[in-house]
Amino acid sequence: MRKPKAALAREAWWLLAISGCFALSIGLSNTFVNIYLWKVDKSYTSIGWYNVAVYTLMPIAFVVAGALAKHRQPVLTLRLGVALHGVFYALVLVGGNALARLPLIPGIVMGIAAGFYWLSFNWLSLLFTDKAARDRFYGLNGVFSAVAGMAAPTVAGYVISHEDRFGGLTGYHVIFGLSLALFAVATVASLRLRAKAIGGQLKLRLALRAAVSDPKWRMTLYGCGVYGLREGVFLFLIGLLIYVATGSELELGEFLLLQNALSFASFFLVGRFTTDRNRMWVIGIGAVGMAVTALIFILPITAASVMWYGSLIAVFLPMFIVPLQGTIFNQIGALDRTGETYVEQIILREVMENAGRVAGVAAFLAVTAFRPDARAIGWFAVVLGFVQLGTWGLLLQGKRQEAGVKQQEKSHWAPRRVNKKF
Repeated sequence: MRKPKAALAREAWWLLAISGCFALSIGLSNTFVNIYLWKVDKSYTSIGWYNVAVYTLMPIAFVVAGALAKHRQPVLTLRLGVALHGVFYALVLVGGNALARLPLIPGIVMGIAAGFYWLSFNWLSLLFTDKAARDRFYGLNGVFSAVAGMAAPTVAGYVISHEDRFGGLTGYHVIFGLSLALFAVATVASLRLRAKAIGGQLKLRLALRAAVSDPKWRMTLYGCGVYGLREGVFLFLIGLLIYVATGSELELGEFLLLQNALSFASFFLVGRFTTDRNRMWVIGIGAVGMAVTALIFILPITAASVMWYGSLIAVFLPMFIVPLQGTIFNQIGALDRTGETYVEQIILREVMENAGRVAGVAAFLAVTAFRPDARAIGWFAVVLGFVQLGTWGLLLQGKRQEAGVKQQEKSHWAPRRVNKKF
């Protein structure tokens, strides 16, 4: 007999509605922001500095949002995060090409907006669901995000390509305007959410001491920083290379449709078959597959080679990222059974990952400043494509260190044999 579905609370459904609007809006515009910056001055530098600003401000925003959410309400910080995304696209619409030549300004706004949104969404998803309903909630959220990821870039690419036939960047204005409208809808929907004020202050020092004293979690945090090196660059590089190679937003949208369809299938299968016993092996398969796939960049960078890379990485990345996320949240739960420093540990993880992202984008800026050609970028992508192996190694090292500590404790408390002479 099939187990009945766990019921979701009203607030959980509203949070899913907000998440759906958010995913659709981001899917419409986020990839094309980097293309917009590229079309203004044809420079990797502006794109690099935009992303440096985003990744630098995100952890700061996480800390501020966490403190505000604990003192007031997590719903308030979610609302601020959604509204700030709307402010970002309003600035892009009003500022136009002049703002695109000042990439630090939109990067700062986006970093603050993303930090507020994701801190609040993660927290509220725990508050509005119980253990029985949580899998269903995240499953539905994943479905909404995947559908948005498949549909939105294709629509955006078509609109931009069609509008650009009339000259200028009109299509970008249409898409950014649609994103702004969707964020306005999400902000209004957030008024339906209710959550009690939690009270208290952030205990970052307590969380940091716990992280330092726990070898497994410490290695995991280091691993997040190492993975951030790759993620910070590849979040924008692949879409940009596709556009540079094809010169068409429509073809970029079609590529993102294919990539998200493959990701949807891979995420579904990985989520279905990953268990506590095989989690490290799945991470390893994903890490090795991503590294082998990166060797494609040894070849000349063409639209075909980048599309092959994007398609294969869409299959292997979920094998790495899904069990990694499970490992992270399981360790946070085991580190503090009371949940007293749960948000603080999320902040520490975000700080480490974004430190890696900033370092990766800084290296990208250095490479493109020295040799702004496709060959140098290709070899740089090959090197970055191997860093997740370091994350896997650190996770395994943390697991070994934890086993060693447990063995020492067991030996220390084991009863000693006493030889008695009669």
